[in-house]
Amino acid sequence: MANPSLLQIEIKKEKDSELIVRDHPSNVIEISPVFNNVDNPEANYILDLPEQAINSGALSAIQLETIIYSCQRHEQKLSDGSRAGYLIGDGAGVGKGRIAAGVIFENFIRGRKKSIWFSISTDLKYDAERDLRDIGCGDRIAVHAVNKLKNSKALADVTESTKEGVIFCTYSDLIMTSATKRLLCLEQLLKWCGPNFDGVIVFDECQHTNDINYSGSNKRKIGMAVLELQKNLPNARIVYISTTAVSEPHSMASMVRLGLWGQDTPFKDFGQFLENVKNFGEIAGDMIAMEMRQRGSYVNRQLSFKDVTYQVVEVCQLPKFIRTYDNSVKLWLQLWKYFTEAAELVDLGQKTQKIMWTNFWSAHHRFFRCLCISVKVIHAVKFASEAVKRGESVVIGFQSTGEAYTLQKIQDVGSPMSNFVSTSKMIMQSLVEKHFPASDSLQMLADARNNKGTVGGKRKCVRKTAGTSKKKKHELTEVVSYDEIIDSDASDAPVFDYHSDSTETKLKDEEAVEDRRIKLEKALLIRQDLLEKIEEIGTILPPNWIDQLIDEFGGSENVAEISSRKGRLVQKNNGLVQYELRSEKEVPLESINIRERERFMNGEKKIAIVSAAGSCGISLHADRRAKNQSRRIYISLELPNSAELALQQFGCIHRSNQVNAPEFIFLVPELAGERRSALIVANRLQFLGASFKNQRLNGDSTSKLEETSEYDSAVLDAMNVIMGQKSPVIPVPVDYKGNFFGDIRTALGLVGVISSNVLPLVKVGIGVPEILKRILGIPVDFQATLLQYFNGVRSTISNQGKMDKQNCTTILDLRFNKCAYRRKVLKVTSKNTDAPAKIYLHEIEVDGGIDWRTAEEKWLPKSRQADEGIYFSKEVSHGKRDIIIVRRSETVDDGDKRDLKYTVIRPNTGMQILPQSEITIKYIPQFSSPKLAKIEPKVLWDFHYDASKDSCIHDYWLKNKIKNHKKGPESCKEGLRSCATYKLLAGSIFLLWKEIESIIRESNPQWKMQIARVLVDSSKIVGIVIPDNCESQLIAFLTK
Repeated sequence: MANPSLLQIEIKKEKDSELIVRDHPSNVIEISPVFNNVDNPEANYILDLPEQAINSGALSAIQLETIIYSCQRHEQKLSDGSRAGYLIGDGAGVGKGRIAAGVIFENFIRGRKKSIWFSISTDLKYDAERDLRDIGCGDRIAVHAVNKLKNSKALADVTESTKEGVIFCTYSDLIMTSATKRLLCLEQLLKWCGPNFDGVIVFDECQHTNDINYSGSNKRKIGMAVLELQKNLPNARIVYISTTAVSEPHSMASMVRLGLWGQDTPFKDFGQFLENVKNFGEIAGDMIAMEMRQRGSYVNRQLSFKDVTYQVVEVCQLPKFIRTYDNSVKLWLQLWKYFTEAAELVDLGQKTQKIMWTNFWSAHHRFFRCLCISVKVIHAVKFASEAVKRGESVVIGFQSTGEAYTLQKIQDVGSPMSNFVSTSKMIMQSLVEKHFPASDSLQMLADARNNKGTVGGKRKCVRKTAGTSKKKKHELTEVVSYDEIIDSDASDAPVFDYHSDSTETKLKDEEAVEDRRIKLEKALLIRQDLLEKIEEIGTILPPNWIDQLIDEFGGSENVAEISSRKGRLVQKNNGLVQYELRSEKEVPLESINIRERERFMNGEKKIAIVSAAGSCGISLHADRRAKNQSRRIYISLELPNSAELALQQFGCIHRSNQVNAPEFIFLVPELAGERRSALIVANRLQFLGASFKNQRLNGDSTSKLEETSEYDSAVLDAMNVIMGQKSPVIPVPVDYKGNFFGDIRTALGLVGVISSNVLPLVKVGIGVPEILKRILGIPVDFQATLLQYFNGVRSTISNQGKMDKQNCTTILDLRFNKCAYRRKVLKVTSKNTDAPAKIYLHEIEVDGGIDWRTAEEKWLPKSRQADEGIYFSKEVSHGKRDIIIVRRSETVDDGDKRDLKYTVIRPNTGMQILPQSEITIKYIPQFSSPKLAKIEPKVLWDFHYDASKDSCIHDYWLKNKIKNHKKGPESCKEGLRSCATYKLLAGSIFLLWKEIESIIRESNPQWKMQIARVLVDSSKIVGIVIPDNCESQLIAFLTK
């Protein structure tokens, strides 16, 4: 047997045969950097896949490795007797579909002929068939869909007639019910599988079982149905597929077979598990990933973005848009005022007001997000048109379609319209119609009169709200019944919960009733006035962005739309706009996205517009097998809330086997939150190897983007200054006329950011997005001034020495501008419920200085500016010279004064930032003098580095000739190279967190638990800082 060197493990075969294992066609990297310190368990599973499936290269080395670990994991049982599951967290392009197909094929060969494949769209059935066909089993394993079956007899027919193969099912199919409220699909699937079923069940995009935006109560029903299926099939071989699950642990509720909670674990249920995750703050995902990696139950890789380029294009707002935006701001302020007034008139209770304001601010954010999208449309059209002229193909991506508001308008009008529907107008109108208290209040009064003059107690109107049903308080991991699945409900409709003293007592006299009627009629007049104002501003609000894009590009014949929309608005020759279904004469609605994809891939259409839902699982890249192999340009109109979701969507144009790498363009108007969203995604792309080339429409450019954490810190520092809780770090904008801080405080108060002079949202990464959402509700020029101030603060403040605080745990970066060395490591293997857990006790020495190797590799510029490189001190003291490395930092604009900042690296004290003036006074570049050029920098650097370990700056330079120089235990420490030793407990510590914390606090009651991260020899270690006095107790606990 050939040893496939491309694998970290060997593929074992029982017979002597020649295997040719091929590398993945594209470069793949592991997303989680902590994986460098965590080993997979030893692989001992023997594959039965045919040689042809391997030798053909249809399954690459990394895909085969995942199949092996998945099948090996399925051989293990959890404490409750159910079979352990496997989570594939790979990004787009790694081949999750082929891996799933390979697992199904492997089990098919071993006699497990039945499998189930769940996904979010019926379109992906064809992808499942393709994946099975590509690995050579398409003629042996048929795929049967159940999405069109609407009655129990038809569903029974397909499950009874299908003796083997794969049943493909969407999550919405799973909760399909009959007239008698029976869960047809779930019942028939369980019947088809049988009680001893041990085949494969693939839950593709399984984070959506808890997190997808299904209408009504379907989200909860789907999650419960998935749990019910797993409970009834304990021997099933479960494969979860989700790119974002670990980074968003709240979406893991249905992944019960991972063994992270339940019997013989520290967590009784998913709720306790999620609560524990919060203690880990921003590195919670890494801790969960390390735990599962050591068990052999998780893989997490991403296609490298090397050769991919991206731009962050700062777009300008046209005067017409600014006027529209500012008029909208004024109207929203009136809405806020009138909602407040109406709530007082109808005497809303505290609970009801909370619901009302939640809906208000949610609509407020959606409205201004729509305006942010609309301002990008004209620029997206320009970039797309230029790209098509260059022979490239364009994909325009966004998150939402606004279809619900379009359909609402069409139902109201019922005939052709003169203009496209404005989504932003409908958001505002819907808020007033559904959540303004007046109309429902009048109906309540009418009901009261019909009930003998009683204003009917607490009126719980319309539907139950989320959180009011006792069933909703059940944990997802509890046993559920079919009735619970069918009856579970969730709705955000308002409940008008009036004060008990005004609604639960009888109005005994007609004067009180009349007074209340007058107040309610006044509230209704306010509502009508608002609707008229909304109708008026609606004439200048932008139309739905999708309809506008299609119209700008000349109609649907030029644009491939791949989205969840059922129809679109089309402008006819008579100028009227009419709603039309997206289906065509020979293409039904359920197949239209597939047909549009084909048109784009064969070059019939060079522009595609793709929604978040439409991008799941599809391939629009420059595939070598496709007719259209032109370079892809992805223009983002709207980015998701996380980098993981963005990467998943970008995967539609960046996949394996592509002719050329794509380019991504992020359009960023000068509006709150837009730059931060771009930074989150851009920094992740850069981490994955993409190249950044910035462009502004005014021609300026830069080569550096700030980190998201830097931006967040600047926003919070600026907010503290604005609130008067911190002294200003930069002057106010010189061209601002008026009281800058006073005006800012007033504006922020009107959008609910400031309450009683207190800033309620203060946590980096949590509070900042909410603050920026609200800032969208102030005028454009004022936003620009405020954002300019944020950027000025960011450029000025120094983040050196700061610790990033998230939730209740402090994250300590041990190697912040320092060198770290591993002195020793103790490896402990602890028994776990389903696999041995490896735990490491590292002893790390952190050096305050920087040795020559680190300085040369990290800081010495290879191709440098004239003012960068090695510098020597001008003066020679006692035959000695000082040596530093100088790197250009960034230019800080402080009013009219501009000063170039430099990063200075010293052998004994590491890195610091100094202005140019301070450096040139004492130091001179090495190559400015032939004499200095002959000095070997390594020798001088090593000399200073070694001497600073024991000798202070005075001993070194002045030979103890300084007056009052201290000796002994309290000797001078100035200039000494400080070294500190830390003990870090790393590895499989997630499930033992509570016990570890208990042992530490027993000996150190005041000890604050710290999570630390450090980079040692290119390996990142993440662990808990351990006090010296409890090391032996911890080792004893872990080894027993």
